[in-house]
Amino acid sequence: MVCLLTGEAVQPMATQPKITGLSSVGGLGMGDAMVSFDKPAFGSFGLDQSANAAMSAEAAQQYVDGLNDLIRNNSRKLANALVVHWFKEPVVLEDDPLEWLNDFETQEQTEAAAQSAARRLLDAIRNGERAALGDNRYYALTLSGASGRVMVRDWMEGRFEDLVRHIEAWFVDLAIIARDGMGNARDPKFVAVCGALVRDLKDLPAPTGATLWRVAVQRLPIPQSLMAQALARFRTDLVDKEQPPLNHARMSLIKAYFVRLKLGGDNMTAYLNPNHPAAAYHCGRLLAIFANLQRAALGDVGAGVVQRYYAAASQTPGLILGRLTANSRNHLAKLEGGLGFWYETKIAEVMCQLGDGAPRILDLEGQGLFALGYYQQLAALRAGNNKTTDIAITNTSDTGEAQ
Repeated sequence: MVCLLTGEAVQPMATQPKITGLSSVGGLGMGDAMVSFDKPAFGSFGLDQSANAAMSAEAAQQYVDGLNDLIRNNSRKLANALVVHWFKEPVVLEDDPLEWLNDFETQEQTEAAAQSAARRLLDAIRNGERAALGDNRYYALTLSGASGRVMVRDWMEGRFEDLVRHIEAWFVDLAIIARDGMGNARDPKFVAVCGALVRDLKDLPAPTGATLWRVAVQRLPIPQSLMAQALARFRTDLVDKEQPPLNHARMSLIKAYFVRLKLGGDNMTAYLNPNHPAAAYHCGRLLAIFANLQRAALGDVGAGVVQRYYAAASQTPGLILGRLTANSRNHLAKLEGGLGFWYETKIAEVMCQLGDGAPRILDLEGQGLFALGYYQQLAALRAGNNKTTDIAITNTSDTGEAQ
């Protein structure tokens, strides 16, 4: 028969060697078959086993050895899937954009280290300093195991220059103010972005990890379903004081969703945007101010404004924020000096952005904007530079309302 890999006439192998190294992503310890036909329905023309994909022993051993080597030496685990990648021409590790997705946060770095590295490499390619890289190509394969077989989840290939440009855009779109308000958070590892979707990384389905990988590598819009997952985790952790502080990677992903929408992306910045056109965004800002105000007036009250009202306020702000606005007068009366006036002014500034009033109901995208408004306003309050905001921030810890 004609070998599928070489085009030569060969005696096809009945069974082919196994792919090893997939046991951590659903594969068997003894290895998994890349090419196999164990049922008549999978065969054709009366052919048995691997004769349905004819290959010589030498050709089959070469693809198996090549893939096993990539899995051992050039692979990254993405939750319940494994990504291997390579290039048409050799690329040194420091010039590999796909390594930046995974490893940049493992060492000391300045802000935006990954996107800066991508920008420098792009400039070098375009200026002719690294012209050879511009003509190179990349290949990426996403794998997992299932019942003794290798599952190919995704396949990508393209120009090296496009890959670098897309990785730079990934980090630019993810850029978000740090929760303490002191500059942007560090570029997140890809696995941290995956983990932002679930309670535990082991719970992330392999197809979800593969989808997010393709989004990053090919600069695609973020599916609404992924934004919804991140938003659900945000709400859950927000009202649970046992959870860690606000997750940077989760907020980055929610923000990147809006950046990559066809409409409205220009309005979504890494930091607080007081002139954002969406009322939902300013509703979230208002809740952050009310939470800080309560802290300043009453201290730690256990289940505060955020724990009690966030879920309802983010879905039906028109029904909840009016009640909180009325209650804020009681808190303002307890503040001394100019702090009450400062909070009153801040509330009025945000109210002016609501126009005719807070929306009665928010859809999923409105809830995402609400979350970003809350988070970015909280970061801005924490980074206040004058004495009045410093007093307010002192009364807000990394637990409680900041959860």
